[in-house]
Amino acid sequence: MLSMCLASFCYGQKTDTTYYDVDSKPVAKAGSSFYRIAKFVKENTKYEVTDYYTSGQVKMTGTFSSLSPEIKDGVFTWYKDGQKLNETIYEQGKVKSKRFLQGESKRVQLPPATFGFNLLEGVPTYPGGMQELYKYIGNNFVYPKSLLKERPRGKIIINFVVEKDGSIAEVYAKQSVHPLLDAEAIRVIEEMPKWKPGQQNGKPVRVAYDIPVSVN
Repeated sequence: MLSMCLASFCYGQKTDTTYYDVDSKPVAKAGSSFYRIAKFVKENTKYEVTDYYTSGQVKMTGTFSSLSPEIKDGVFTWYKDGQKLNETIYEQGKVKSKRFLQGESKRVQLPPATFGFNLLEGVPTYPGGMQELYKYIGNNFVYPKSLLKERPRGKIIINFVVEKDGSIAEVYAKQSVHPLLDAEAIRVIEEMPKWKPGQQNGKPVRVAYDIPVSVN
């Protein structure tokens, strides 16, 4: 029985090591900046990946549903000097939540050609105003059943971009409470109706926006 279990374990996993340069392009070991150990786990049909600096310290851990093309699917954690920098949850390549663990949020840059509120002539607005926005969130947010017993509480900060046409893009959890709650808040924000876009010099512009979502 033991030999059968061992054989099954070996069959269910395949491990590969790849070396990369500073631009994350595959190279020979001698010219590498970091290396990746990828293990295919047959049981969940995903690749469990760990990136290492050449010093041997962990750079990143995460899971992919595909390595070619790369499709992130699960929790990704980035490290520096042995300390966690940030953690991002992906669902089939799409960011569902993100949290910063070492003050990195202060250095996050706005997407290209995107304005902050303090630079605008006219701010983006939700149809009917903020009261209607929070009514929409309250009516559509569904508390995950799996968390009803644990009942985590707190404030999720959702960041997103209001595009020039008023559509919503690049949604992620800037401040996290729980991955499942973050994902539900992101879903609700992604499904919002179009906003009236922000204005600068009389023209519509992309605007980065934060919304707090309190979970009690």
